[in-house]
Amino acid sequence: MKEIPVDARVECTDGPCGKSIALIVDRETRRVTHFAVEDESLRYAPYQRLVPVEHVAETTPGLIRLKCTRDELNQMPPFIHTRYVVHESEDYSLYEGGGGAGGPGGWGTGSMAGAMSTKVEEEQVPEGELAVHPGTQVHATDGHVGVVEELMIDPDSAQVTHIVLRGGHWWGKTEVQIPLSALERVEGDTVYLTLDKKAIGKLPVIRR
Repeated sequence: MKEIPVDARVECTDGPCGKSIALIVDRETRRVTHFAVEDESLRYAPYQRLVPVEHVAETTPGLIRLKCTRDELNQMPPFIHTRYVVHESEDYSLYEGGGGAGGPGGWGTGSMAGAMSTKVEEEQVPEGELAVHPGTQVHATDGHVGVVEELMIDPDSAQVTHIVLRGGHWWGKTEVQIPLSALERVEGDTVYLTLDKKAIGKLPVIRR
């Protein structure tokens, strides 16, 4: 099996190109279709790109090597879309404290309201797919058990076969292979399993 690490260094054919920040998985086929790379040295923002998995040459637990150049990576679709939502602000104080007309040397106090904008970042995940991030919470049927460390895929079928769980609970701080068949659902930033903690404790442990 081939590991696809998250939060790993990424290298293009002509040098380092950031780190992996998410994996994109098709919900039905269980295939990893893309992964997201963040490289703040790209020539223009946004600095996160969606990379098709076909561009992966090889991986280790801490490194992903790509078959493309940095310029080719720069042309790939953005993973993060930033927009600004304009809304009316609440009243706020113009000035409080000394100096001006309303106090000893102060401007006094007053309030005003006006338009403000809030920055919203949206992940560009293809329809029918989901993004898995390092640190995604994992819950067994009887409670929280750890976070997603990485995914493991079959190199022949390109299907995700296991979630690598980094746990720190009653079976000890370790990494455990969770078969994808044990995944019940994903809601928001949390993966829910069909297994309880006792069953997880009997699963294979990864030795680094």
